[in-house]
Amino acid sequence: MTRTLVVLAALTLALVPGARADVPPVLVPPHADSVGVGSAPAPLLIPGRAGPAELERRTPEQLAREQFALGRELERMDQPGAAIAAYRNAIRLQPSLPEAHFRMGRLFTVVGQHQAAAREYEAELVHQPGHRDAGRALALERAQLGDTTSAIAGLERLTGSDPADQASWQALGFAYSTAGRVVEGERALRRALALDSTDADGWRDLGAVLAAQKRDREAREAYARAAGLAPRDAAVWMNLGNLEHRMGRPNIALDAYREALQRDSSLAFAWRGRIAVLDELGRSLEAASTFRAWLARAPKDNDLRIETIARYDALGRKDVALELAREGVRLAPKSGEARLALAMALRSAEGARASLPEFRRAQSLFDGPDQRARVGTLIAAMRARAPDSLRKLFAADSASHEAPAAPAPSGHPPAR
Repeated sequence: MTRTLVVLAALTLALVPGARADVPPVLVPPHADSVGVGSAPAPLLIPGRAGPAELERRTPEQLAREQFALGRELERMDQPGAAIAAYRNAIRLQPSLPEAHFRMGRLFTVVGQHQAAAREYEAELVHQPGHRDAGRALALERAQLGDTTSAIAGLERLTGSDPADQASWQALGFAYSTAGRVVEGERALRRALALDSTDADGWRDLGAVLAAQKRDREAREAYARAAGLAPRDAAVWMNLGNLEHRMGRPNIALDAYREALQRDSSLAFAWRGRIAVLDELGRSLEAASTFRAWLARAPKDNDLRIETIARYDALGRKDVALELAREGVRLAPKSGEARLALAMALRSAEGARASLPEFRRAQSLFDGPDQRARVGTLIAAMRARAPDSLRKLFAADSASHEAPAAPAPSGHPPAR
């Protein structure tokens, strides 16, 4: 069974130096797909398909089946947004069409939109009450959303009605673990593995549950079984990195995180785990280089860029910080956040005179008054600390950009 949620043992330790070792498993949602799923229209007419006259002769049920088939085709083409829109078209034409809601739910699950996914699974169950896959998927979404009581109840019904349902036992183990009931989670996962000992996800999740109980040797053995069965599963290596980090074996943890990133370079938790270990070892320049390598794989992530800039600035490498900030503006010249990052890097590297115009450009690009006010606060703080040689610069800037004070009411002297 392919699962989109991973129980990660003691992830907090991989992110926060000095964190306690008795933390529970942490849930990690799937990383978002690169294609948006909310707005892309499904093409009702595409080359090689029916024209308007032929469409008019078809019943809504026939058109619904065509849209459903188109959704399946778009799924195979890795176009989740268009696939969801095709399924929506199918449902508008035939609201009770089997599998349409379920397949939409699966796509929402993949991109991490758990509320939307749960709604689709619920809708499928309205029309197909015996749909076990939809029931199981709905329970997993409810667990992800924090409703573990409902999730566990639903999965217990599924395992009770069919004790040989391996996928539901595994899902129940996940739900128990999410609720902090790790002993029951282990029991359910072992039941699933007894039904299918070749399930890599089951061994991976069992490893996380064992790690949460500090049964580290057994956890490592479970992760080894998972890695042997699914050598491309990055989550196994990330979990192993967390385990080795917690056990005080930083070099082995670094190796495990590297293995995870070789398999999935978008795995943010593996990047942060590696950075946390390097920080603890005092290898600050390597930690900054790791940030930079991560940014090279996600160059449009402005929050990540700001973190990377701050790392190099703190190391005294203001030249690198400035280079990264300018790169951000080249990629997104109309982004207020990118301009603000450049302004702050300039202030650190070259001072107020060089950075003030960039602060004002950033301020002009923000739409919200709160964001513009935040930039104004930064400028006011610079002005308050400015030496006498810059007073004229800031006075001219204030005259150009700041609104004049409102006139005093008639009959009252102006405020001083």
